[in-house]
Amino acid sequence: MNMDGQPVEHFLDIVPLKATDAKTIYSALVEFMKDKNIQISKLVGMGFDGAATFSGKHNGVQSLLKKISPHALFVHCHCHFLQLACVQAANATSGIKHVYITLTTLWKFFHYSPKRAESLKAVQQVLDLPALKVVKPSDTRWLSHERCVKAVKASYSAIVTALNNIYEQTHAPEALGISKALCRPSTLVAIYLLDYVPPQVAKLSRALQTERIDLTAITPLVDATLNTLDDAMLPAANWVLELMDAKNEIEEVTDITLTTESIATFQGQVAEPFMRMLKANISSRFISQDIVSSFSIFDPKKVPAADSSDFHTYGEDLIDVLLAHYGAELPAKTAGGDEYTKEALISREPERSGKHFEATYRRSRKVTCTCS
Repeated sequence: MNMDGQPVEHFLDIVPLKATDAKTIYSALVEFMKDKNIQISKLVGMGFDGAATFSGKHNGVQSLLKKISPHALFVHCHCHFLQLACVQAANATSGIKHVYITLTTLWKFFHYSPKRAESLKAVQQVLDLPALKVVKPSDTRWLSHERCVKAVKASYSAIVTALNNIYEQTHAPEALGISKALCRPSTLVAIYLLDYVPPQVAKLSRALQTERIDLTAITPLVDATLNTLDDAMLPAANWVLELMDAKNEIEEVTDITLTTESIATFQGQVAEPFMRMLKANISSRFISQDIVSSFSIFDPKKVPAADSSDFHTYGEDLIDVLLAHYGAELPAKTAGGDEYTKEALISREPERSGKHFEATYRRSRKVTCTCS
């Protein structure tokens, strides 16, 4: 933190490791910080990716460091969080998993054959469609799923036509197999659903990557994303309306017959389990965010107006969360033998310089947090 109260990042060093297990990494970190006269007991936060070596609850690096600094917060890389949530939900839903397998096979079919790629490009030109290449859907880069689905959806007619032309000319069984897979109603409906879902998650991912994100705003951002995902299950969801608008064009190049009943069946059998799993995965990965979000109690801008009905109770739940985490080591009794009773008292007084509030907890002794 600099003199202006702004966080400052410093690159310290690259530490060579003899092994990559948690204990070796932990020991190297501890030794390095001792050499730099950094007190580990004052560690307030740490961020790692999702590898068990770092994030393991019992034997990960973060859990070992917490034995020295129990109150330190471990923050998982949020963007990696979202990637894992999406990939695991897709892999757990067979109807979605099979679509991504088909899209990967489609990418390989055109990617490894310049001649086939040129055939696709020629059909795109004839149909006056953008010359889009099929993108590989990578599990390590969820945003690649977004680009892949978007390209296939935009060039769906051209891709199906190109595959059928290639099969007629070469009798390549792969072309026929991919064409049949793409022309299944469930595959087509899934493509339109997946063109809607990843962009919603991508918006959250991009928001979390902004340089000066307000950490207390993460929970509202996550909640807004979950609400948006709920909209995908509506009978008149945007992606459903878009699919029905493309109905005539699709039926010209395939044998698919789309009806509101078939789409509703897909929503119930495939989309609903997928969305339920996706939302649960996202929610579970942001549970620890409650502690970080509770620091918003120290932001004077968020205090309700003095005449508001919420003024006198504002922040009590947030203080409860902070006390549960940072007050965990308070003794059961005072030095005089009195029992600690949990009583939240919040008093606020306006000052000339602006809003002033004092959040006070009494457990026979006063813990005061003041912001102005």
